[in-house]
Amino acid sequence: MSVQTETNNSPVNDMDSLASEKAKDYVSSNCGGPKGITFSGETFVVPETHDMVKTLFDPSIRKSNLELVILTCLCANLLVFLIPSNKARIVVFIGLYIFWRLSYNFGIGWLLQQQSNHNRLVSWAKDGKLFDTKNDSFCAKLVQNEVKSQRGKNYVISSLPIEFNTWLVFRKFVDLILMSDFVTFCCVVYTCAVANADEFSNTWTVYLRIVVGFSLILFNLWVKVNAHNTIKDYAWYWGDFFFRQINNEELIFDGVFEMVPHPMYSVGYVGYYGFALIAKSYTVLAIAIFGHFLQMIFLHYIENPHIDKIYGPSKNEINLIKIVKLKDLKHFENMPPLVGFYNFNWMRASDVLNLILIVTYGVVIPILSKSSYKLFFALTVGTKLFESLFINTMLILQSYSKYFTKWCLSNDVPVEKSLNNWAILYNSLINLTYSSLFGMNLAHVLQGTTEVLFHDFFYLRVFVGCLLIVTQTWINASIIDSIGYFGYFYGDFFIPKSQHLTKAGVYRYLNNPEQIFGVCGVMGVFIIWPTYENIVCCILWVANNFIRINFIEKSHMLRVYGEQEVNQDSGVTKTFKKHLIPDVIQRRISNDEPMRRRRSNPGLGIAESFENFIKDLQNSKVKLSKQKLIELSQNLSFANSDYKLTLPGLNVDPATNSKFITIGTPIKVNWQSPAATHSSKDWIGLYKISQTTYSRNKTLLSSSGRWTNCATANGSFTFIKDKLFWEQGVYEVRYHLDGGHDVAYISEPFEIKPQHIDVPSDESQLDGFAAKLKTEIFDKVFDIDSIDTSIQSVATQLDTNVLELYNILSVIVSQATNTRISSKVFLNQENITIRDVARKLYGINQILNDLSYDLTVKKDQ
Repeated sequence: MSVQTETNNSPVNDMDSLASEKAKDYVSSNCGGPKGITFSGETFVVPETHDMVKTLFDPSIRKSNLELVILTCLCANLLVFLIPSNKARIVVFIGLYIFWRLSYNFGIGWLLQQQSNHNRLVSWAKDGKLFDTKNDSFCAKLVQNEVKSQRGKNYVISSLPIEFNTWLVFRKFVDLILMSDFVTFCCVVYTCAVANADEFSNTWTVYLRIVVGFSLILFNLWVKVNAHNTIKDYAWYWGDFFFRQINNEELIFDGVFEMVPHPMYSVGYVGYYGFALIAKSYTVLAIAIFGHFLQMIFLHYIENPHIDKIYGPSKNEINLIKIVKLKDLKHFENMPPLVGFYNFNWMRASDVLNLILIVTYGVVIPILSKSSYKLFFALTVGTKLFESLFINTMLILQSYSKYFTKWCLSNDVPVEKSLNNWAILYNSLINLTYSSLFGMNLAHVLQGTTEVLFHDFFYLRVFVGCLLIVTQTWINASIIDSIGYFGYFYGDFFIPKSQHLTKAGVYRYLNNPEQIFGVCGVMGVFIIWPTYENIVCCILWVANNFIRINFIEKSHMLRVYGEQEVNQDSGVTKTFKKHLIPDVIQRRISNDEPMRRRRSNPGLGIAESFENFIKDLQNSKVKLSKQKLIELSQNLSFANSDYKLTLPGLNVDPATNSKFITIGTPIKVNWQSPAATHSSKDWIGLYKISQTTYSRNKTLLSSSGRWTNCATANGSFTFIKDKLFWEQGVYEVRYHLDGGHDVAYISEPFEIKPQHIDVPSDESQLDGFAAKLKTEIFDKVFDIDSIDTSIQSVATQLDTNVLELYNILSVIVSQATNTRISSKVFLNQENITIRDVARKLYGINQILNDLSYDLTVKKDQ
């Protein structure tokens, strides 16, 4: 900013000075509102604005030029009623509704997309100098007069950023399109209701239809009002496309936003279906579906990308999520498992067998069968009963006695593969039941039977039934997206996982979304084709789902995660209590009350965030920077301590400046403590950071023998062999006081990395390779004389678990040579030597090299 030092008394400068003074006065008069910041970094106080309905229809509020135009356009719809033919009026109003709906979802949508990606609307305003008071063009005067007519004569355009002024003008276009869209829809409803006047006879079905319809409309109204009260005008008019509000950097999950995802676009349109129900018009239903469908497209392609851009996770968090999802696939042979018919792969035998199963039961048998439809119904019921009994029994046995895991281990099947075997079994039985249900109804149709419980409202039944089927599909996809395939296939019954339940995605709103929505598709089948057989199947599906969730899954969850974790109120429950139950009663019955008391500690939120971050890193192969390691250990909290721990033998990675040692290398630790307070019972222990339960002031995990006493105030100790960790990860040393677990100091973190040894490509180099394996790996695990000494003869003489020792050796050798071997290499050959191991590694490497080829080289070369 330049400073004017020369006095100039020209009229232009006097006018600029006056405008500047007015700007200052306007800013000072509006300094109490929320603060905003543009994407270029300019901060300002956001003036008060009003919602659409109040702005247009409240007579006490001044109307701007465009607002008068909007009211005129809305009133102009009444001219259509001058057309004598009601059918013609319906056609005209439908055409107007389609125009305004397309203007909304594609017109406003395109403008918002351009603004989000290219700041287009603000750029147009800058390029056209629309808010420059010196610009005398027609467009500039028109826009400036509109803004002043909105904000009042005392409003100084230059007092606020151009982004805010552009948003003010954009709001009026939104008002025009949205209000016209709603008014023309209401006109369609009215004209269609007039056309169906004979459907309003004095019967109980009419009253029921009207009551249900108005209930949906009132619920829709509550959703809109609650949503506006929660997010205010700023988000209602897409303000975050133009500027950000300070201290409003996170998405809001409160009120109706805690009940359902994207309530403005999901349940925010149920009123449209209420109007269709009252009018008893399939025309209204069709345009309601049309409008709702376009709105979901708008959400998917316009809103969600911008939400992810502004509020979404950082790149590091996204990479971390990807790592977690990829790690989950290791339980399914590193490929997404088959869910229903999703993730089908022709190269997996189980997938092909499932395809044959589905086609046979769902299509072939119904077409070729000459037998009675009743026999197919018996087959479907029998299939469902078998699936329910088998899966429920297996889950109970697995939960209480680990029956399935023990069976896999006894048959030499790794634990990691047990979940994949279970997933194949579970999905195959589920496919069998649903294909039988489909086949039963197909047989019913092919045999031409028309025995249904009721015939009325066929098209409405088809719509509702298909909606329920789509809902079940969407819920299953949302569950997988939230808890992964691991959670979908009851992974925590088979493999230990996180100690905290997921409260993200669909689980933010419902604790058990599959309780009802997991089988609502079967209800949809009954609604479409209401036969006695379908209602029996529907009852079977619902009953089995209820029993499995409430008496098997929930019981297991309580034992694994604890009552407080499992019984937390869902978003729907919290909103229900907040609006319908008095506060005093809420506090008495709320399941979250102990949680609120427990979280009163201001430091607990940081600890929980740290805990979740560490869990995602556990067992991962992520390379950590020095700064990240310091953040993980929180070593800065001991910077002024009288106690010290130093590790002089650590190496420094030149690429990341982080400290590390290789697996099996002895770790020397020097300690210092004040002599006045030192106790001979003080001790140090070696720990993996991701396993210390994330308490920095007290160690809650056993050291598993990796510790030593600190007999003197100053001293040193070297961790070797059985006192070392034999796996890759990030570690630390802790100093504990007086034989307890109170932590006085935590060392700097360091990484344990695998040694790298190249497998030779020439057989003549095997002796040197074997010697390197001996010095770099085997000598660090136990003392062995030569590369020709039997490994088993040495291992069996040690006071240690031989199988565990072989597992350690197989892992270290595999990591060092980048050639995977299992512990069976040492078990299957009694007198195996280091030379034999080297030869086996050489052979595996040769085979892999023979099977591999360079894609850039043509076969004929």
